[in-house]
Amino acid sequence: MVPKSSVFDEISTFIAGMNPEKVADFKPSEAHQQRLDWLLAKQKDTPLSPEEKSEVEQYLMLNRLVGLAKARALQMLHS
Repeated sequence: MVPKSSVFDEISTFIAGMNPEKVADFKPSEAHQQRLDWLLAKQKDTPLSPEEKSEVEQYLMLNRLVGLAKARALQMLHS
């Protein structure tokens, strides 16, 4: 039986394998981080538009993927 893994696991392993050092060091640009921070702060006070909600969901999905890729990259670098 094949172990169950998510598409996030598969893609993050692929990304990490390309250049583990660069993946481990990756950070979003200041502009993108500021936009996400602004959206997260805004949603505390007022509902986000459908477009803004979609944008936050995309950020969160990408954050999960990048986080997994960074973890895989660090494993590769330390093994």
